[in-house]
Amino acid sequence: MRRRKLFASLLLSLLTLTLTVSCRSPQATPPPTPVGTTSLKVAMILDSSHTDKSWSQGGYEGLKLIESQYGAQIDFQEGIHGDEKSIEALRSYAEQGYDLIIAHSGGYIAAAETVAKDFPNTKFAVVSTYAGNNQNLGAVGFRSGEVGYLTGYLAAMKTKTNKVGYIVGADYPVYQEEAALFERGAKARQPDVAVSTIFLGSWTDTEKAIQEALKLVDSGVDFLAINADEAGIAAIKAVTQKEGVYVIGWTKDLYELAPDRMITSVLQDIPALVLKAATLVQQGRWEGKLYKFGLKEKIYDFAPFRGALTPEEEAKFKEIRDRVVTGRVDITP
Repeated sequence: MRRRKLFASLLLSLLTLTLTVSCRSPQATPPPTPVGTTSLKVAMILDSSHTDKSWSQGGYEGLKLIESQYGAQIDFQEGIHGDEKSIEALRSYAEQGYDLIIAHSGGYIAAAETVAKDFPNTKFAVVSTYAGNNQNLGAVGFRSGEVGYLTGYLAAMKTKTNKVGYIVGADYPVYQEEAALFERGAKARQPDVAVSTIFLGSWTDTEKAIQEALKLVDSGVDFLAINADEAGIAAIKAVTQKEGVYVIGWTKDLYELAPDRMITSVLQDIPALVLKAATLVQQGRWEGKLYKFGLKEKIYDFAPFRGALTPEEEAKFKEIRDRVVTGRVDITP
């Protein structure tokens, strides 16, 4: 009897040991998921080179941020123009199963609308001011009215001829808003100031940009805010050769183009704006609407004035900027 009990006890101990070893076996624990990696697939289409040192490069850098921050699989196509090619590129990515497809230009809105209807489970983001479809197609954009208003205010503050101008590459809604607020800001500072606006219809036509900018200067405009990428840089170089003409640059700090004439530049953190779209998708918060970001989120900023404003002017600008950021100035279009 005692032998039977001893045998049973030994057998139980052996089974317990076997189960313990089995449970601790490496094969019983699935390999851990690397930190920061996801199954997110993100694609982007660009209207110019991803090394253009301007808008498209900013978008591409945003795509690389998505890759590094979320471990996403990414792809992009550049130099995509016209609805037919845009639709083809967007549709190709949707058919490949990309989770988020970013159309990095307001010129892609119509193409994105067309493709988004056919792929309701795919998220589409336009980088522009666009209302979205309240389903899978939305947009991330700048609160462009903020810098429109503030650059207009600066222009009216510094003009000697009481004539100022705003030149932009396209007439997309975001730039129409920017232009309207430029004029509003200028007239808030100087009610009788004359404001001229030029929509170039191109970001790369340097000859047209130079011609239009010089026409404004010849008409008496002595202060220009220029937001036109490659075309705008050419225009800045041309007008700052004229005596008494001052400018505000756009996208990045363009001070070195005209150190004695560049009052400031509007700084756009395009990569951070693009990253916002992926973050919303990754968090399950993408609702197919317009998400706007600006000075408060540091998506917008201004380059240093470097002595271009008097201490009194700089203090006044800071006051107006604070009022814009806190909503005490109306910047609705």
